[in-house]
Parts: sequence; structure tokens; C-alpha cells
Amino acid sequence: MAMTLEVYPSDAEAFEATAALAVAHLRAAGARAAVALAGGRSGQGVMVALAGCGDLPWEQVEWFWGDERCVPADDGRSNLRLARDTLFVPRGVAARRIHPPPVALGDPVQIAAAYAETLAAEAPVLDLVLLGLGAGGGVASLLPGAVALGATTLVAAVAPEEVAEEPRVARITVTPPVLAAARHVIVTAVGAEKAAAVEAALADGADPARVPAALVRPSERVTWIVDRAAASVLLRAARPAPLTDSQAQ
Repeated sequence: MAMTLEVYPSDAEAFEATAALAVAHLRAAGARAAVALAGGRSGQGVMVALAGCGDLPWEQVEWFWGDERCVPADDGRSNLRLARDTLFVPRGVAARRIHPPPVALGDPVQIAAAYAETLAAEAPVLDLVLLGLGAGGGVASLLPGAVALGATTLVAAVAPEEVAEEPRVARITVTPPVLAAARHVIVTAVGAEKAAAVEAALADGADPARVPAALVRPSERVTWIVDRAAASVLLRAARPAPLTDSQAQ
């Protein structure tokens, strides 16, 4: 199946495009829309862009997380803190609409199990999952070779020894069944350091065990939005489509 990749000149334009598409999906979801946020550089850029969206249906959206580092909620490495500082506080989002992983439990397995119960009760099918792309080809905290790639629960723990990128701490993550069930997924990738991962994830025959982003290749319900730097390897290898008979005449 042909895949469509949206490429923008800069990271800022990619973040704005992701936010605009997210708003469109959330507005179409109806009276209640459930979205899972991403962390990292892309997650932060998208959340800053979302905070500036006056047309987002703020009173209809329930906020969840696709993954989290198992650190205190006020830790500088926390995705919860990142969302609070860049999105929830600036927009005055009501606490009742925010559903964070219970990191205060401390143990990653317990955090994952409790958050799986939250998702099962509140959002068994997410309307939108926002994902960043790791340099190693991971999405959320589904990392190459991680045990969580084979999980059947909604949320799984990721051990520190499975984490190859900073911060190398235990994590929890939504699992492949959550990504497969989501109504819409947007993957945002920016920066030259992500170019090899973009190319690997979209290559024919890509193995999700090695490149987990292959789980969410572009399709009718999955959109990839990248900046030119992240698309650089693909663009170098690109070949023009063959001319049709009418174009050749």
C-alpha cells in the first residue's frame, strides 16, 4: 500500500501541523475525546503548539499519556511535569480531565498495572495517540527488543536495562494492542538524528522487534509528520514516480 509522509521545512512547522491535525481529529470525536500525549522533544513541541490552539475543544478532551518515566511527577525528566508546564497550566485544563500514570506507586510493574486499569475504565480505545520517534526507532517507550513489544495488557513496564537512550530509567508504556486499536495515530519526527530511524521504520519488511515504529506505518488512520532533516535519508533515496501515459504525452 502506498504510504503518505508529510514533510515540513522546519521542526516548528511540523509541530504546528501535528497540532492542527490533532485538533481536527479531536473535534470530530464528538462529546468526549481521549488523547494520549507524547514526551521528549517532539512531545514538547506539539504540546506548546496545542496550547496555542483556540479551536481545540478543551472541555471535551480527556488527557492520558502514551508513556512515562518512573520518576517523581516533579522530576525534570517527567512527561507529567512536561505536560503540566507546557499545556495544562497555560490553558487552565481542569484536573478532572487529566489522567496521569500513578508514578507515586514507585514500582514500574505496579504503575503499569494501575494505569492499565485506568485506561480500561476510562479510555479502552483512544481517539488519538500522539507519538514521537526515538533515534533507535522506538515509539512511546516501545523500544527495540523490549519485552513490552509482546505484551497483551494495555500498559507494560520497561526495565532500565532495556533503555538505550537517555534518560535510562524504568518506564511504563502503552502496548501494541493500544496502538492497533486507536482511532488515529500521529507520529512526529524532527531532527537529523531521527533520519535513519524514519528510513528504517518505513522500509519494506521492517521488523517491529528491531524498529518498533514499524507498528504504526502511515495508513488511513496513521499520519507521519516530519521535518526535512528527519526525512533527509528518505529524500536522498527517493525516486520520481513513473509518468503515466497522459503525463508522458
